[in-house]
Amino acid sequence: MISRVRRAMAIAVGVIVTLGSVTSCAAEPPADSWVLTPISFDNRMDGDTGPPDVIDAAYPMALTGDTAGGFWGASAGSFLHVDEAGVAVRRFNLDAGAPTGAIAAISPTVLLMSTGERTPTYPGSVMLFDSEAMSWTEVHRDERALGDIATYGDTVYVVAYEYGKPAFTIEKLALSAPAEPIPVGPTFDGYGQVAIDVDSDGAIYVATSTERISLAADGTVQWREPVGSTNPVVSVNERGDVAWSGLDPTPAALPTFVVGGSAEARGIIDDHIECDPETLAFSGQGVDYLTLATSQNSRTLPFLCAPRSITWINDHELVVSIGTEGGAPLVRLTPPATAEVHP
Repeated sequence: MISRVRRAMAIAVGVIVTLGSVTSCAAEPPADSWVLTPISFDNRMDGDTGPPDVIDAAYPMALTGDTAGGFWGASAGSFLHVDEAGVAVRRFNLDAGAPTGAIAAISPTVLLMSTGERTPTYPGSVMLFDSEAMSWTEVHRDERALGDIATYGDTVYVVAYEYGKPAFTIEKLALSAPAEPIPVGPTFDGYGQVAIDVDSDGAIYVATSTERISLAADGTVQWREPVGSTNPVVSVNERGDVAWSGLDPTPAALPTFVVGGSAEARGIIDDHIECDPETLAFSGQGVDYLTLATSQNSRTLPFLCAPRSITWINDHELVVSIGTEGGAPLVRLTPPATAEVHP
């Protein structure tokens, strides 16, 4: 089931550099710095005994936490699993024709995937993928196209698009006893990418190209906030902190410190600070920034703008995918240890 190797890019580990503020090349970042660490991994396929192929600026990935402090990344049938210690424990590519779509983890080795296109001949389905057995089980098939997926416990949440209409609903179904999906909350207007995540209380967070929405576990709309987004993404941690992308006003500079990384990865990170939408890299499009929010407050970050995907890996750290097919590092974001994440 292994095929279609993505293009590898060589790593050149360099000196520690700083972004957003002037600091010295110290062994440890200043206590008030936001630490950005490009994640390097061995790009060899599972079972490959050839020489190591260590890279840190690969290609954009969809990300999801693995439920145990690590994360999964997926892109065009290419899968990467990095564990809590930062070690790449799985790296494989699926054969052409294998299911593809949004992913969520129910354990470090078992993923859920939603599939489907917005045409009547390609209905959506929810698939269970056992990465150890490399086997697929269909949990649910739907007449509609299915988008982003999230899970907590034995409940699955998925975006269902109305065929031929600019509308979608959030549906839930029980994983332990497969049944017909139940709508959670109202039908929302919107056509395009929709991102969702769910917290430990069952509250659902929805990001679209025009707004952010919070639903209580029973589907009651808690709040809606109009915020444009070029590439809406959202992730919530166990503590209830939410990371969003959006066309928020350009934020003020913050002290940052990049730890390690190749010259290529550091250069891409540098390009994703206070992004200018008029530059060639962003083709005149609006630029999303990351906003970290609690129920009390929020802060928009000036770095790691234009995120392709995000996921919390614990209550304090995020992994962010930035860049393009020409180079896209996965960056571990660690807020200051001596300061609150939010102002």
